[in-house]
Amino acid sequence: MNAEEVANLCEALSLKENEGLLMSLHSGLKDGGSRRLSLRLAGKLLSVKHVNREAFLSVLPRIWRTVKEFEIEILEGNIFSFTFKEESDRRSVLRGGPWSFDKALLVLEEPTGKGDIREMKFDKVAFWIQIHKVPLLCMTSEIGRFLGSMIGEVKEIDDGGSGDCVGKYIRVRVVVDVTKPLRRMLRVDVLGDGKETNMLLRYERLPDHCYRCGRIGHVVRDCSIVPSSVEPEDYNLMFGSWLRA
Repeated sequence: MNAEEVANLCEALSLKENEGLLMSLHSGLKDGGSRRLSLRLAGKLLSVKHVNREAFLSVLPRIWRTVKEFEIEILEGNIFSFTFKEESDRRSVLRGGPWSFDKALLVLEEPTGKGDIREMKFDKVAFWIQIHKVPLLCMTSEIGRFLGSMIGEVKEIDDGGSGDCVGKYIRVRVVVDVTKPLRRMLRVDVLGDGKETNMLLRYERLPDHCYRCGRIGHVVRDCSIVPSSVEPEDYNLMFGSWLRA
């Protein structure tokens, strides 16, 4: 830090002191804000461009179909605040996701603490994921939960309440880190004999994603990753529409 930076810092400190003493809010004053915060969600549409806000504000109530009307506030860019009148409406919106608009994924956050938008990462979304090519030995709820944990935090297993996963695949609801490339498969040594079994993943209600880097929020033409000289021209070989259930 040079002399000029030190001087600027000292000036900022002196100005802050001129604004008065640091005051604390009494707990009683925060009760109303806390109640309202418990009925709120913050959401960010993952897109490299600003979405049509007017269309979003018009369409969303018809998509969510809440029992009572809710308030939508534009905070900044593609970030919005949603305030519900009933906790049951808030829960149904969270449970009914993932949601998207104009091919952009809507990432929802439950505000905590003081609800500072700048501290929200908007990086986690729960997807229903189908795990295909699962050996019959592994078609149980317990193993399904283990397989789901290889992807992220498991929220729910679709076993029909029987404890067994019946059908062509295992269906599990998992919290996915949307800042990372999508997982395409699970590599599992089922019998402990060193032989690898590849189980393919399919995401339900998956919005547009990049076929080059595998991340949600942009497509190939907007990808910041420079392609290598050996990269295949057909990006579907790596990621693609086949990841959608």
